[in-house]
Amino acid sequence: MKTVRITAKTIEAAVAEGLKQLGISREEAVVHVVEQPSSGLFGLIHKKMAVVDISAPDEEVPAEEPKQEEAAPAEAPKEETETKAPSAEETPAEEKTAEEAEAPKEAPAPKAEETEKKGREDFVFKQEEQEKTAEEAKKFLASVFKGMHLDVTMECLMNEERILLNLHGEGLGILIGKHGQTLDALQYLTNLAAGKAFHHHYFVLLDVENYRERRKDTLEALARRLAAKVKRTGEPVKLEPMAAGERRIIHLALQDDGAVTTESEGEAPHRYVVIKRND
Repeated sequence: MKTVRITAKTIEAAVAEGLKQLGISREEAVVHVVEQPSSGLFGLIHKKMAVVDISAPDEEVPAEEPKQEEAAPAEAPKEETETKAPSAEETPAEEKTAEEAEAPKEAPAPKAEETEKKGREDFVFKQEEQEKTAEEAKKFLASVFKGMHLDVTMECLMNEERILLNLHGEGLGILIGKHGQTLDALQYLTNLAAGKAFHHHYFVLLDVENYRERRKDTLEALARRLAAKVKRTGEPVKLEPMAAGERRIIHLALQDDGAVTTESEGEAPHRYVVIKRND
């Protein structure tokens, strides 16, 4: 089997890319999820990408079998009369032995387990790699800021889970964008540029003057205020479309409030949170 390992934000995106690379349909593919995606804390910290192995089954073996049967038409009549009686008993046994012989070669399960074990072994924190990732991230960002003519100071903090680059300077609102959308896009590109050298992706979190913490406080206050309105009126309230990380903040802020429930509705990228009263 030919196998490719794909890393993407979602399992569906990884499978689609793998099918494209292998040039096969979804029905022909053997898919094994090595790593489930995770939005992480607030959708920002401890975030994990989906890692999927997609395999294309070999087509050579089944292609040869009909050729071998068609290659001996002259001998078939002689053998048919002699082997008609025992064929009902012998053929199943021959088929079983053939299946047993081929099973270790084609069965995807053992290979998938081995691949998963190797993936976990590779998923080990290495300080040297993380420091190299941080340097590559800063190098990439420096080139971006140079092109934008921005004077930015980068404060770097690291632990085993992530690298935090807090950006300081004048006029950096342009790096944040509406509700942090520009900052999220820049963070995504930074992770692509910094993590391509290693199998283990050390997550790089970008922040501008502690914007993410301030935004979290704003969303939590909004959630509590709207929850109070829902309790008072009994009418559900729809929030504006938000990224998955921000919706998660709303859900967490109200998860212990027994008087209301929260649900995400709509289709990405326009999903939004609805707050409802528990009657």
